[in-house]
Amino acid sequence: MGVAAKTRVVHAALIVALLWPAIQMTLALRSGVSPWKLAGWGMYATPRFAMLGMEVYGRPAPGGDEVQLHDPGPAVRNEATALLESYRWLHALAPRRRFVDAVFAEHPDWASVRIVVSRPAMDARTGMIEMRHAEYAHPRK
Repeated sequence: MGVAAKTRVVHAALIVALLWPAIQMTLALRSGVSPWKLAGWGMYATPRFAMLGMEVYGRPAPGGDEVQLHDPGPAVRNEATALLESYRWLHALAPRRRFVDAVFAEHPDWASVRIVVSRPAMDARTGMIEMRHAEYAHPRK
């Protein structure tokens, strides 16, 4: 490889290194990916909280009253742990299908599942920590 080719490679690497923080920040803002992931610099300005919470509700029949899942079995607990760990980094992009399938397997009479995930987040406007809640509804397929 000649000097000119090496120079182009170095310039390309420098451009990518300069542009990546803006790209990662855009991903974090638009898709909800944690600023602590994807080699971004947002982690230096965003606290990382270990606490996450989740509530699960099911509707036994169309039009029936929604009930909260209080005592999940081992399969649902394992999938909940995996979902929350994924959610910690990916937020809304975290895959929920395996967890939902485990809940439906444990509760075959449920027609739908609603997941409410709670996580602390810093409000950029006020600088205060607040709980953010996200809901995800999954009908039985």
